[in-house]
Amino acid sequence: MPYPREFLREIHKNLLEVRLLEEKMKDLYAQGRVPGHVHSGVGQEASYVGVLSTRRAGDYFKLTHRPTALPRMLGTPLEMFFGELLAKKTGNSGGRGGSLHIGELRTGVLGMSGTLGCDTGVAVGAALTIDMEGRDNIVYMFMGDGTSSRGPVYEAMNLAAAWKLPVLFICENNQYAISTHASVSIPVKNALADRAAGFGMPSMVADGTDVLAVYEAAAEMSRYVRDRRGPAVLECQDYRWRGHFEGDQCAYRDSAVTGEWMEKRDCVKNLEAMLAEQGVLTAEEAASMRAAFDAEMEAAIACAEAAPSMTPDEICDGLYA
Repeated sequence: MPYPREFLREIHKNLLEVRLLEEKMKDLYAQGRVPGHVHSGVGQEASYVGVLSTRRAGDYFKLTHRPTALPRMLGTPLEMFFGELLAKKTGNSGGRGGSLHIGELRTGVLGMSGTLGCDTGVAVGAALTIDMEGRDNIVYMFMGDGTSSRGPVYEAMNLAAAWKLPVLFICENNQYAISTHASVSIPVKNALADRAAGFGMPSMVADGTDVLAVYEAAAEMSRYVRDRRGPAVLECQDYRWRGHFEGDQCAYRDSAVTGEWMEKRDCVKNLEAMLAEQGVLTAEEAASMRAAFDAEMEAAIACAEAAPSMTPDEICDGLYA
């Protein structure tokens, strides 16, 4: 499919910035500067950036715990992002949530449950709000392959299908639920797409390492949902490059397989090669973008580290109305 030059440069910019932000978080954690966990999404960015490139103002998003960098693409400032990551008052929840709870309602991010899968009911509730208000919006509900087997997911999908609510259920199948491979826990080839028929939902499967393939599939499925024909399922298949969390040694998988995915299926590297071939982006331009965004991140990190931390008597502020 032919794309305007401006669109290709914009989707590359988003893909590159999510990658660089994920790498920066990984480095900060390794340096002992993050007071909490980081679940790295390095290598999995295309499955999300491609989907979110179909969004419109007023849409809602239920994100997963990786890539953590996505709120940046949706409009959260870097100063606030790093403030939350580094447990500072400048974070979106004053540093109380950390890496798993970065995001703002004003950007459409609906927050995250501490138990994966329970979020699905929140997404369907948001879709009911959209439906009752008669708005031309949808809810993007992201989940992993492991979450796709949880009971709350199917209760919510059943209700969304019965009431024809505007939800696009997206499964990012990176093949591992913590340390469990999909082949020993999921009885179908496509974790969520093959189960969609049970709810009368259409589904598509996309190569999650190709941001444009993801975009095209997401455009078709999101259009179906926006036309008020009911919910739909999109499955993006990629591979988790790093452990479930930073520090996970990945003793449960073959490092040679991981290395092959990293070498041959790098979504950023492959997109940049294609754009260079088409004369849309030069290597020099890509390098300049990397340097500029790195400087922007470092400035935001410095602001976050200089910001105050909450005091013990402030920890429960906002807990009760």
